[in-house]
Amino acid sequence: MSEKNEDHPEIDLSQFFVIPQQDVHVTDFDHHGEWILDLGGGGEGIIGQLKGRDVIAIDLNKRELEETSNESLKIVMDMKDLKFLDGVFSTVTGFFTFMYISEENYEIIFKELWRVMKAGGELLIWEPIFKIPQEEREKKYALIPLTIHLPDSKTIQTGYGGLLRDQDESTILSPAMKIGFVVLERNVEDYTYFLRLQKP
Repeated sequence: MSEKNEDHPEIDLSQFFVIPQQDVHVTDFDHHGEWILDLGGGGEGIIGQLKGRDVIAIDLNKRELEETSNESLKIVMDMKDLKFLDGVFSTVTGFFTFMYISEENYEIIFKELWRVMKAGGELLIWEPIFKIPQEEREKKYALIPLTIHLPDSKTIQTGYGGLLRDQDESTILSPAMKIGFVVLERNVEDYTYFLRLQKP
C-alpha cells in the first residue's frame, strides 16, 4: 500500500495500519427530552444525525463543525474546559472522539464531564480497538473504515484515522472509573467497543 490515496493524494497509505472494514450499529437511546452533549460532534455528526435539534455538538475544530450537515447546535469548545454550568446534562455522547485525544488529557476531560453531568446521567462512548502487531509498529497512523448503521436503516460509509497507539476499552475505563463513573453496559467487538457509563 505504498500508493497515495486517490481521494486525498497527500495521504501516504503506507504510513497507516489499516483495520478491516467494521460494522457499527448505533441503537436509539432515551435522553428524557433533554439536551444531549455530543463530544467531537463535527465531521459526520453521527449523534446529530440521530437526535437532531436535541444535540449540542462541540468540537475544537471549527471546520469540522461547519462541514456537519445536521440540525444540532454546533459550538467550538475544548472538552478540557467546558463552558457549561454544573449538573446540566443527563446524556453525553462521544462517537470515535477519544481516539483523537492524548491519553494524558483523559482524566481532565472526565472530571469536566462529571462536573457538567447530573447524578444518574449517562455517558455513551463508541471507540476503536487498536492492537498493533510488532511488524506494523513502524507506521505512524491507524485507520479504521466503518459502515455505520442508524436505527432508521440509514447507513453511512466513513473511516477514522489517528496517530498509531494501542487502545481498547481499558484506555477509557481506567480514567473514567478513577473519577467515579460506573459501567452500565460494555459491548466489545474485535475492533470496536461501546460503553455506557453512569455518574451515580
